[in-house]
Amino acid sequence: MSKIHVLDEKTAGKIAAGEVIERPAGVLKELLENAVDAGATAVRVDIEGSGRDLIRINDNGCGMDEEDLKNSVLRHATSKINRFDDLETLQTFGFRGEALYSVAAVSRMTLTSCTGASEGRRLELHAGKIISQSPAPAIKGTTVEIRDLFYNTPARLKFLKSDSYERACLLKVVEESAMANLGVAYSVRVNGREVYNLPAQPGPIKTAAIARAEAILGEEVAQSLLYKSFDKMGLELFITPADKLVGVRDMQYVFVNRRPIDSKTIQQAIYKAYQNVRSKDRHPAFIVYMTLQPGEFDVNIHPQKRDVRFVNENQMFSFIMNAVGETVFSHTTPVVADVKKPVSLDLPAQAVTEKLWTPVSESTQPEQSAPLLFGESSELSHHHPWEKKPAFGLRETETPGEYHASLEKETSAKSQEADKAVQSESETSCAPSWFVGPYRYLGQLHRSYLLFENPDGLVVIDQHAAQERVLFEQYLAAFDKREVTVQKLLFPLHVDLPPSNVQALLAWTDFLKTAGFEITPFAARTVQVHTRPHMIRFEEDELKDFIVSLAQVVGDPVKSTEKLKRNMVATLACKKAVKAHDPISAAEAEALVENMKKCKDGMHCPHGRPCVAQVPLKDIEKWFGR
Repeated sequence: MSKIHVLDEKTAGKIAAGEVIERPAGVLKELLENAVDAGATAVRVDIEGSGRDLIRINDNGCGMDEEDLKNSVLRHATSKINRFDDLETLQTFGFRGEALYSVAAVSRMTLTSCTGASEGRRLELHAGKIISQSPAPAIKGTTVEIRDLFYNTPARLKFLKSDSYERACLLKVVEESAMANLGVAYSVRVNGREVYNLPAQPGPIKTAAIARAEAILGEEVAQSLLYKSFDKMGLELFITPADKLVGVRDMQYVFVNRRPIDSKTIQQAIYKAYQNVRSKDRHPAFIVYMTLQPGEFDVNIHPQKRDVRFVNENQMFSFIMNAVGETVFSHTTPVVADVKKPVSLDLPAQAVTEKLWTPVSESTQPEQSAPLLFGESSELSHHHPWEKKPAFGLRETETPGEYHASLEKETSAKSQEADKAVQSESETSCAPSWFVGPYRYLGQLHRSYLLFENPDGLVVIDQHAAQERVLFEQYLAAFDKREVTVQKLLFPLHVDLPPSNVQALLAWTDFLKTAGFEITPFAARTVQVHTRPHMIRFEEDELKDFIVSLAQVVGDPVKSTEKLKRNMVATLACKKAVKAHDPISAAEAEALVENMKKCKDGMHCPHGRPCVAQVPLKDIEKWFGR
């Protein structure tokens, strides 16, 4: 058995760096927190490559004198605390005294600082060792320059992903810091190109947070946010209404004492508040600011101080859930709770779908998320099913009276002959199990749901979800057969995106090109689209909308190309499918059902939501006491 011994300082330093810094984004996070703790009101960030080549942060904070500058790179050297009890009253981000020490241990660092009272000083370190000291200009503030990150720990480099992905992570850190510290101005340049120039927002938090969110989340999402302030826990809540949910989870921010955190307790409480109105592929965008006493939560459960534990998790859950419910549902029309009396079809569409109609089969879990639009229109489009043109499923020689006579016979539970006829028809037409014909088209409900009658009662089809499934299977088949023909755009299309989304999208450029989309960078916040698949008939605005959605769903490049392909095709189908409140003719409705019959799964959209619901005739009869 080996003897126990104390590790040398160099080895211990590299291990400590591994606990605090996993990738370049970890370096940036630590240094931004130091800048804000130093009282900076303006921060400039320069990044080259993936952050391995260069990360430079300049702030106008209080600065350090010569003695403090030397001590700042020592392990456990800090100005934040003097003893353990100070953690109970701590109001700063950092306190362990490990940030500069850990970063210096795995890079070539230059540290320049000045308090403004005398000339500045500069330190240069390689792998944590000071190799030079020199005077510096008397400019108040601190500049930390990190080059050749992980140059002396090559094993760490193997775990880094593509440059685009690492840059996306770096920009995400900046975005979090900027949302947390509204009174600080941020300037960010990547490879010499300006990405962010965010002025300080010193005004009331309601206007300041929205202004900052417009630059980071986009104007549409930011302007939709509902706001409410609560005295308890100093809660300032910004959150999307139930009809403005988004297709991704990356627009969710929680800050406790301006520290960005991950909290399953808070996230689950928010989702719980939406449980009766949220489809599984839609997510709330939110910004949560809380002010707590330091002793009420613990950030020491994770080396990067990302996860937190609250003293009373149950109380936190209940408070957040109720606060979200009060904020969101005081701005919306209440949903009809139940139906126990005879009803007409003149009801809110959501109440009808949730309370009266049950899916043909259980919905599967969604595999990815993509946008789905709902509006507020309330209209029932009436058609005339007894026109001379044969209705869908009605034989041309059959009269309405004869149809109803046969319909009554088919729905009799005791009629074996009718059961055999339905089975025979199904087998003859190779119809799927959910299709029990003949179908007669009745009209549209709220210009969103297609109504049919069949031998079992009333059939309701979600027009958007149904066409989404049809297009999804058609597009997927073309991609799988490698039959994607490409159409070159006459002029490249420019699409503006948040910088972190630009980098995430560029990480998949090679794969997207094989799918028919040639995308290149144009500016820090802009990409150019040069081609599109020939089978996708997008207008310019539609194509822009698709690229924006695609940038949000591509996610981590370690995902399989198979999953990305499915996500991309599902997003394409969603964008091209008929939307809720779009008018549909009887012929189009009938054609849609015929196409659904040919699908491998005609009962669910690509995200798992049901497309078809059946209202049994016996249930309808019960409403009227028959």
